Amino acid sequence: MGSEKSSIAFASARQADARIAGVAAAARAVKARADEGALAIALRIGDGAPPAPATIADIERLRGQAEVTIERGDGPALPLPSAWEIVRATGKPGDGLVSRWLNRPISQRLTLVMLAVPGARPIHVTIANAALALVMFAVTLGGGEAGLVLGGILFQTASVLDGVDGEMARATFRASKRGATLDSAVDIATNLLFVTALTIHLGLRDRDIIFWVGAWAVTLSIVGGMLIARQVRAGGGPLGFDLLKRSGRIGGIVDLVYWTVQTLTSRDCFAFLYMALIIAGLERTALWIYAGVGTIWLPYVIASVLLPRPGPGFRNAA
Repeated sequence: MGSEKSSIAFASARQADARIAGVAAAARAVKARADEGALAIALRIGDGAPPAPATIADIERLRGQAEVTIERGDGPALPLPSAWEIVRATGKPGDGLVSRWLNRPISQRLTLVMLAVPGARPIHVTIANAALALVMFAVTLGGGEAGLVLGGILFQTASVLDGVDGEMARATFRASKRGATLDSAVDIATNLLFVTALTIHLGLRDRDIIFWVGAWAVTLSIVGGMLIARQVRAGGGPLGFDLLKRSGRIGGIVDLVYWTVQTLTSRDCFAFLYMALIIAGLERTALWIYAGVGTIWLPYVIASVLLPRPGPGFRNAA
């Protein structure tokens, strides 16, 4: 348990106002002390100048239940992490292979740049990603063979940018249920737009069974997404597909198969694989793979979402 009273010192108001990963240094220090349990925090400014309005706003947003007073004086300075240390800590334990080794290193560097832009918020990146999805849909649908390749590249680009808004939210303590829901909705829409555009493009070009393969893949995505969204709403959480990662484990070969399916259908792996296959001229194979994996995935969604699960006291005797 932290002490109830604490003090933080900065040599000058300019030092207290310095932005570290999108948050004023003074506000980040106040939050750290408040999280340790301090109920009264004295913010001491060596030159006696008042902090900037943006710093005051950050302090008010992040102080929690602590009372903060600002006064002139010196004292022990609180060591603060660098912006890069903060951004590097915004990764998620559930990151897939492609996200961990490719997407996240790129997105975190973009996040560092975005956090240096005054007034930049996670919602701005989410909106930009939604606009990118519409461009991707139009290019993939009507851009000819070059459009297929560009559409695949834009799909992978959207997958990378998808990490930026969440990283910004975690770095600036702006994560919220509404933001997570909007982000997931854009992700779901982007996936559906890409598969739909690819299905229509190949259907018009080849005029064979590939259209029905794609239509089946789109149907599986919609039905599975609706089932998961229904379960998430019932639980009161934000929209997202982490539900199947947290629960619904059955055991044995079933979980091994599901792990494989989960890896292939995770956003990061899915987008990168599609881009690679399309660049290699294997766009039909990409759609067949998606339909096949989705056929296995949907029954697991149904079992995980609709079947009753053991209570917290359940223990498997095997």
